[in-house]
Amino acid sequence: MELDPKRLGRAIKNARLENNLTQEELAERVDIATVHVKQLEAGSRKPSVDVLYKLARFLNFSVDAVFFPERTNGWELQRKIELSLNNSSTHELQVIYTTLIELRRVLSSLQAQEARPPERPE
Repeated sequence: MELDPKRLGRAIKNARLENNLTQEELAERVDIATVHVKQLEAGSRKPSVDVLYKLARFLNFSVDAVFFPERTNGWELQRKIELSLNNSSTHELQVIYTTLIELRRVLSSLQAQEARPPERPE
């Protein structure tokens, strides 16, 4: 199995967009040409290990989903949540945590109700 450059390109582009960067800004930040970023995102070129490392570190994305697509099972979504939390204030984190606890309680209750057999009228 070979690395799918199109999948890698989509991952780089998605991470760049999540960071609200243009291709030009990303190129400047990781010290490569804008045309190189465009080629990487299009999947027409594979990055060197050094460039991939710079991109992953700067954009804060993991290449695991690209290298091991069969292992994703929610990991990528968890990473996105973590990134969002990293950009939250202490107050926002408290509100999110309280909401999460309550949401999990409600979901657990709903799952328990769905698991019960329906009641038969007498």
